[in-house]
Amino acid sequence: MKPNESIDVWISPEGAITIDAIGFRGDSCEEATRFLEDSLGVVGRKQRSLDYYRKSTNRNDNTNQQNQST
Repeated sequence: MKPNESIDVWISPEGAITIDAIGFRGDSCEEATRFLEDSLGVVGRKQRSLDYYRKSTNRNDNTNQQNQST
């Protein structure tokens, strides 16, 4: 994961689990959380954020890496 990416997991008192992939773009969020979904069992519902529909480009990734290294 990149420094600006994280995965938040919430468990309600009733046992409902919410997984939120923050800072990911495109389907990389699903790749990053797949291990949790596989481990936890049946997925009841998925709600994709706007970042899912924003495809990352190499230009932006390179710019972000340059900014972080300075």
